[in-house]
Amino acid sequence: MVPSPNGDFETGNLTGWTSAGSTQVTTAAAHTGSYGVQVGSTDPSSDSSVTQTFTAPAGSSTPSFWYNVTCNDTVQYDWASATLTDNTTGTTTTVLADTCALGAGWQNATASVTPGHSYTLTLANHDDANPGDPTHTYYDVVTVS
Repeated sequence: MVPSPNGDFETGNLTGWTSAGSTQVTTAAAHTGSYGVQVGSTDPSSDSSVTQTFTAPAGSSTPSFWYNVTCNDTVQYDWASATLTDNTTGTTTTVLADTCALGAGWQNATASVTPGHSYTLTLANHDDANPGDPTHTYYDVVTVS
């Protein structure tokens, strides 16, 4: 189940998401289907993210997403990360700790939620703007089941 419209980005745009920095829906970022979101850029950039707030439906317990990070640096300088904030309790969980990898391919990340609580999921990318090693991350198939 998608947390709210467009968790798989198949609309071809960021409807249902709030973006900051360099983000785009593109076919290059698709894990399944036709589209995914690229957070960060193939050119030097800085902090970029997409966020979505949703209420965990009854019977749900596991938010999940797929990511593929292209990081030609070290985690000290560039990384992908994701957090899940429980807006009901005010607590934040790190779903994807700072990660810098090249050629690792698609990976899955999961967390847990309490049905009925409001959550904000943030999918992020940090790039130190060094022209020699831009970092970007593809995210796709954001679900809650």
